[in-house]
Amino acid sequence: MDRYGRRLACGSVLACLAVLVGTSPAVAGFIFSPPGGTTSGNGQGVAPFANVGDTNGNRYQQVYSSSFFSSVGPRHRIDSVAFRPKQGALGSFIGNTLTLSDVIIQLSTTRRNADTDFPNGLNADLATNPGADARVVYRGALTLTTDRLFGDTDVEDFDFLINFQDSFVYDPSAGNLLLEVIIPAGALVGSNGRNFTQLDSFTDGFPSRDGTASATDANLLDGLTVGSNSTTGAVTRFGTTVVPEPASAVVFGGGVGLAAVAAWRRRRAAAGST
Repeated sequence: MDRYGRRLACGSVLACLAVLVGTSPAVAGFIFSPPGGTTSGNGQGVAPFANVGDTNGNRYQQVYSSSFFSSVGPRHRIDSVAFRPKQGALGSFIGNTLTLSDVIIQLSTTRRNADTDFPNGLNADLATNPGADARVVYRGALTLTTDRLFGDTDVEDFDFLINFQDSFVYDPSAGNLLLEVIIPAGALVGSNGRNFTQLDSFTDGFPSRDGTASATDANLLDGLTVGSNSTTGAVTRFGTTVVPEPASAVVFGGGVGLAAVAAWRRRRAAAGST
């Protein structure tokens, strides 16, 4: 084989490696809290947001057990979060639209545990809960709308959908997932009613058997850093894409590449012996 042929063979091997590494499958899906997403919670409230007309600011955190994610895949790219209105929560003075003039949504990996840490899962000193990989995934104005009718019993409509501006890659083996929703002081919470429809939530006792807990600072204007914590959580749906481990793809692609090189060498040796 001449120099051109050798170069072409090596180029083909490299091309195969690039294709194998670059086209590894990624699976999109939803993660629910509580798992399943088809059972209504035992409560309702405005969390993770705040009451209409409030301009004091609000900081809300909710931790989700890594077990919700680890059963699906090792790493996830989280692209959205959604909440659902409570069954039958709309009334004559309750609007179907929530507007926020400004909101910050952040995700991180935390070592806080809903089942064992503190009296209620998260530290009331909210600044101690986020992990070092905290990432802002959404910042700016936001409008959320539901078409739920009064008395609607469908529990699967996660109408309050927030598509992130930037995704967050989460590895369940590194810790639990922390969602943080911050409405800055001075930002306006509005609706087309006296308040917006209440969101589905759930509460259990400590230790939190459902793997979820929350913490809230409902007045950022007071300058304090300590809020309150509980085992109450908003029913949540995360939109995720399972990201395959890059190392496994490289090893697989490298193995095929080495096999191709070995085959080429065998063909070259056979040609030289004839």
